[in-house]
Amino acid sequence: MRFSSLTLGLATFVLASPAMANTPVVPRQLAKMDADAFRAKVTIDDDELEYITIISTREGFRKEQRLTSSASFDSHVEAHVNKRTGETRFEVHQFLRYRGSQRLYDTVHFADHDNELVVRPLDYARRGDDSMCPNSDFAGDCALTMRLMFSVDETSLRAAIDRGDGWDLKFKGSPDGRDDFRIRIVSAEIEGLLLAVGDYRATLPPHVNAGGLAAALR
Repeated sequence: MRFSSLTLGLATFVLASPAMANTPVVPRQLAKMDADAFRAKVTIDDDELEYITIISTREGFRKEQRLTSSASFDSHVEAHVNKRTGETRFEVHQFLRYRGSQRLYDTVHFADHDNELVVRPLDYARRGDDSMCPNSDFAGDCALTMRLMFSVDETSLRAAIDRGDGWDLKFKGSPDGRDDFRIRIVSAEIEGLLLAVGDYRATLPPHVNAGGLAAALR
């Protein structure tokens, strides 16, 4: 996918207060989970033949949330820890299921620690296997899927925790914004991931762990 130079630039604008009125609804069961619950449910993919260990909240809350009558989503956050250096890359993963025409997404909007709007390009927006859609056995629109991902720094994640009420993200649909959708990742999920990352870093050799912490503070 090719982005324009304007899209690839990191743009910031002051958030308008009316945006808070468009707050995503969080399922009651998810809202009740605390950081320790997510910490206990993280998955750790640690292959001795790989340099990177992946720590993920994908199993933390396994239930798609409804956006509209024709769309639902599931999201999680991941940490990719380099076992040689301790440096960590964080990612936000978004799964989208919807009916209708194929969609196109290229950017995500969120607030930073100063409550300014950040516009960031997605690292990827991958379509599911739509080869069987449409078909003669299905009456109406097909169910299509997409997987979206973008990288984020630890500072932004900690700012989301400090806000306490969750981290709102808006994925922008091209070209006219008709397919835009907004979600919320609860603060407990982000905090649980960071706690699990701290637990894992503590198992690394001291010189590796120190290098990772120094990189996170830069």
